[in-house]
Amino acid sequence: MVSTEIFLFIPLLLIGLVIIFYRRPDLIYNLLLVILHFMYSLYKLYLSIPLLFLRNRTPTCASQLSGDIKYLDKIPKHLAVMFWSDDIQEERLIEAAQLCCWAWCFGVKTVSIYEPEGHLKEYIQLLQYHINSVSREFISLEKILPTIQVTSPSSISSPIENETNQSDLLVNLISRSDGRARIVETTKSLTKDVIQEKIKYDDVNIQELDRRLKIFQIPEPQLLISFSSRIDLDGFPPWQIHLTEIFHVPDNPNFSYSIFLQGLRKYSKCNQRFGK
Repeated sequence: MVSTEIFLFIPLLLIGLVIIFYRRPDLIYNLLLVILHFMYSLYKLYLSIPLLFLRNRTPTCASQLSGDIKYLDKIPKHLAVMFWSDDIQEERLIEAAQLCCWAWCFGVKTVSIYEPEGHLKEYIQLLQYHINSVSREFISLEKILPTIQVTSPSSISSPIENETNQSDLLVNLISRSDGRARIVETTKSLTKDVIQEKIKYDDVNIQELDRRLKIFQIPEPQLLISFSSRIDLDGFPPWQIHLTEIFHVPDNPNFSYSIFLQGLRKYSKCNQRFGK
């Protein structure tokens, strides 16, 4: 008897829902919004679980990173980060120096730090000083300290990936002016060379533009980490990130080792098909 009542109740319930939704279609949208909001809340909770175990952990020496490194299947050779503060204070520069030391320990070869307005470029020498100081303490057990060099596109006249570069880690400071403005400038230069017949029209292609941009620009990063509270590339050079993995954790506006490690773990597990 009970099973018969249930068998009759389900069709009646479905018919009733159809009638209600037909007369009040806005209820469908409201229900979908509630479901989507619930799913998004579960997703945010899922992302925050690993951070509960790492949030208060800040390594003080290179040996403490060995346990994290061995679980990564692959590591980006070029790591880009969005600078995490609008106010460039000495404390922020020390945090940037720590980040560079972590990156070197993980095997990263290039770190590009993006600060939109370009104010960070004014502190190249001070950042270099803090990197040298932090590396002496953080990598104290190494027989030979790594050579970590700080530079920016405006301060070099040769490609960053130059064979003569002997740095163990290259730290590149970039800003909004190294993005769209550089593309426009390079395009004008390319057009001028065609008019003056320095190069043939048939030689103008994506590869040539890419080659010219890399002369003063950063090579393409494999991973971009955003420490901001919301996803906003804010003028990051667009040409260099069309194949870049972007890592961002909502509601975590502060710099931390946990987000750095989370980003590397995501990159280690990602399957990059490059459009295939």
